[in-house]
Amino acid sequence: MPEYLKALHERFTTASLEVAKIQRERNRILTRLRGQLDKSQRILLLHLLDLEDGLRDQTSLDSFLSGIRLARGIEQELSEIPTYSFDDENEEQARRKAGEASCRKSY
Repeated sequence: MPEYLKALHERFTTASLEVAKIQRERNRILTRLRGQLDKSQRILLLHLLDLEDGLRDQTSLDSFLSGIRLARGIEQELSEIPTYSFDDENEEQARRKAGEASCRKSY
């Protein structure tokens, strides 16, 4: 993924209090588990945690990119719709009234 997207992601992503709470609980359990595992099991556990972190980061980036694509799509659709103008509507109403008045005079 391009570096500028990663930079945008880091700038606009904020962690909620709930995320911090879950991370504290995860770390508490991880510490307890490490004490109960032998060296080879700890290595496997650390590898699994690294993969989990990578998956979480990639999922977050993918979600952020999907949001950007959605925003661009909405912006493109909105740009195709002419913007509303109060002045234009007033002019159109005046033209219609003028047209109706001229039609009445011709009868």
